[in-house]
Amino acid sequence: MLKIPRALFPFLWLWIALSILRLAFVYQNASFFEHLSFSTFIYGAFFDAVTIALLSLPYAILSFPHPWKQNKLRIWISNAYLLLIAVFILVLNTWDIAYFSYTQKRSSFSYFMNLLTGSEIGSLAGEFLVEFWWLPFIFGALLFVFIRLLQKQIKDRSQLTKTTIKAWISYVLLLAFTFSLARGGFSLRPISIIDATAMTNLEQAPVVLNTAFTVLKTSRYNDPKKVQYFSDHKLKKVLPSTESIAHSLLPKNTNIVVVMLESFGTIYAGPNSKESYTPFLDSLLKESLFLENAVANGRTSMDAVPAILAGMPSWQNESYILSPFCTNQIDALPSFLKQKGYHTSFFHGAKTGSMNFDDFTKAIGVEHYYGLEQYKGPAAFDGNWGIWDHAMLSYFADELSSFKAPFLSTIFTLSSHHPYTLPPTFKKRVENGPEQLCATISYTDQALKGFFKKAQSKKWFKNTLFVFVADHVGPTRRASNQSIPDRYHIPIGFYHPSIKLQQYYANKYKPSEVFQQIDIFPTILDMLGYHNQAFCFGQSLFAKEQGAKMVYENGSLVLFKNDKKALDIYSFTPYLKRSISKKERIFIDELMASYQNYQHRLIENRCRKGR
Repeated sequence: MLKIPRALFPFLWLWIALSILRLAFVYQNASFFEHLSFSTFIYGAFFDAVTIALLSLPYAILSFPHPWKQNKLRIWISNAYLLLIAVFILVLNTWDIAYFSYTQKRSSFSYFMNLLTGSEIGSLAGEFLVEFWWLPFIFGALLFVFIRLLQKQIKDRSQLTKTTIKAWISYVLLLAFTFSLARGGFSLRPISIIDATAMTNLEQAPVVLNTAFTVLKTSRYNDPKKVQYFSDHKLKKVLPSTESIAHSLLPKNTNIVVVMLESFGTIYAGPNSKESYTPFLDSLLKESLFLENAVANGRTSMDAVPAILAGMPSWQNESYILSPFCTNQIDALPSFLKQKGYHTSFFHGAKTGSMNFDDFTKAIGVEHYYGLEQYKGPAAFDGNWGIWDHAMLSYFADELSSFKAPFLSTIFTLSSHHPYTLPPTFKKRVENGPEQLCATISYTDQALKGFFKKAQSKKWFKNTLFVFVADHVGPTRRASNQSIPDRYHIPIGFYHPSIKLQQYYANKYKPSEVFQQIDIFPTILDMLGYHNQAFCFGQSLFAKEQGAKMVYENGSLVLFKNDKKALDIYSFTPYLKRSISKKERIFIDELMASYQNYQHRLIENRCRKGR
């Protein structure tokens, strides 16, 4: 009978612990995954083994044969390192059991670094401890067993008095095995996040992966290799033309107010929602240039701000704000309009520094940032994130009146966010739904109604273009809303109280065309008569040719197309080859060309007009 060396027990337990955490992960987030097969868990166990081997390489190196008796310092260092590995693996994977439902992807290195250095860690940790009180018990139990096994290993550790050829052979074999397993096998390149997609599919890849693995694989995301699918000459032919139909729908000094709505996915908001909790917003969008097949360019708030204000998508492992390219020179709506004499500002009721919005908006030309600390008005702190939406929107309306026209101002709401609390005076006024999110969306809609009632009496109101856009789709556990299109479908609309934009649009263009967040920036410039004067990865609504409407999803690029009934998708995974039908080829070429152009421009810092 094969006897397993006691020295391997801690590693085997970590492997088992990761499987236990995977089961808890699937149980907690079951509504996001349909038709999970047993093979998914087998692949997951393989990724777990790779993760443990990758982290254990320094330990394996320290295990070389030695001619002296047991060295206490080396044993202490080795076992302290093993304990550090265990805490690292267990903490990350326990955290994502709770956090996954908000982003529906495994967390990355930059996310955790931002969390540790940002201002949200206290409120997030407190919320999760209350809602997921059982997770610390699982973590504690798994870590306790690991420590006990580690203690037994220390007691039973043999005391070598001399080195032998057999010991050195065992050591070399151990190193070779650990190294090959850490690479994921003997292929030319080490295993990576996108391999999980290749083994299963986009929806099930998070089950195969574990968070320690994704953090490790994104920790060195600072030197990406360029892809080269097309020659420069062919790339220009595949990419859409920048030519546009001339438009000047608005006077050049029109004020611009961008309203970013937290978690307002089409599942629960907008006129084409089957279950809308936003009657006031719907009434405005019906009188707007409304894009019924609009999609978000990401899954988080940090993805949304660069996409909406700078036309900069996050078609990579990290949000653009957290990526190595965040210091690139880029064109953006605030910096462009600032040059045209606009006053620029950004309002977000959270603490200044939240999600790095203050630094990023300053970098793209926002002159004045208004956060929780700048708010002036009745006490309105929600106890978690910041200022209640109704209070912040009221303050926003007053501040706009103090700005010299023309102005560009953005407000990002926050109350329709976990933990979904409501002001006491609104609890009986909101419409409740199947999920807690519904009531907070209903509340923010009422807060928006109050803002418009107040704004209508202001001098600037009638000469203002309002842009309504959700940052991303809110988390939902309803099994009927777990398709890829559902995860990105959001309302986007352009409303002007003095100009009937919807009539012009209905007569000239198809409202069913797919539109994305990065298209907002060039569309506004076209409306103001500044066509093609800034660089952007998106295309104006009035462009003669539209580019790929795409998102980055678990290592793959997903293209959205309108099939006349609903959004349809086509996917492409960089660095992986697969057979492609003739029908798919034209769509996949769009994805590949857009991705190549995006990647080259980021690496070469060519994201401004004329560069």
